[in-house]
Amino acid sequence: MARRSQDSATGVLAALRSLEPSLTEGERRIARTILQRPNEVVDWSGRELARRGETSETVLFKLTGKLGLSGFRELKVALLKDGVFQQARDEAGLFNVPLHPNAPLPVQIQSVVEAYAGNIQQTATLLSNQSLAVVADALAGAKLVSLLGMGASLSVATIAENVLGRLGLPCRLSLDSHQQLLSMTTRLEGHVVLAFSYSGETRETVEAFRKGHERGAFTVAVTAFAASPIAEIADSVLLVPVVNPHPYRVGLVDAVLPFLMILDVLALLIAPRRDVAGLQRETESAISKRKLRSQRN
Repeated sequence: MARRSQDSATGVLAALRSLEPSLTEGERRIARTILQRPNEVVDWSGRELARRGETSETVLFKLTGKLGLSGFRELKVALLKDGVFQQARDEAGLFNVPLHPNAPLPVQIQSVVEAYAGNIQQTATLLSNQSLAVVADALAGAKLVSLLGMGASLSVATIAENVLGRLGLPCRLSLDSHQQLLSMTTRLEGHVVLAFSYSGETRETVEAFRKGHERGAFTVAVTAFAASPIAEIADSVLLVPVVNPHPYRVGLVDAVLPFLMILDVLALLIAPRRDVAGLQRETESAISKRKLRSQRN
């Protein structure tokens, strides 16, 4: 499946964060300048931005091309659409949400809520122009969905097994990385591999994902980085926001929320493609019988 360029409507700041690892040094300096001072960039000329990035306007033009934009003017328009005057949250430090150690508890709680809300909004912006229908079609018609992920992404894969299972989709998930790899070695008709990796670089996940692709499975990667090993392999890529540029993140819930949002949106798209009404009743009945309150009736 051919890779599509970044669309300005997906959010230029999110796209820049996603592409940053694959950029040249000059492009990376410009990208970091934009990410650090987006509300100022809209008032600069292309020459000024290139100067502050210690590079040339030619490099700037190449960067806008990688973003799917025609030039610096369109970049400024995209930045304005991105709501740069409400620039995302503080990304300094190890946490995904701003730290206010001496603030009252209600203030700290509100800070977390705002971080969550901002992240969900970024996810919605990204999803509005991604190939969700293609992925939903593939999953709805799958004879087997294999789920991959390690660490926090394994927790997401576990929830995905529950979500897709309620839609009547046969799913396979192993908690062991070796077993995940072994499960990819068999060629199966109607096989879809759905992998979760925030960085797109987790060795175990990438190895298993590549093996599934080689065996003819339709491969879907959910990651924060469009230019990553797992995205290069995938038939279809769904992007989540880069919530923190640091590789080690303490506040993991904020990073996981976009993955869960994607699962819910996919479920909404898959349900009409399958006759799930009867399955829903049967599932709800089976689950209700396991509740303790049902034993008192």
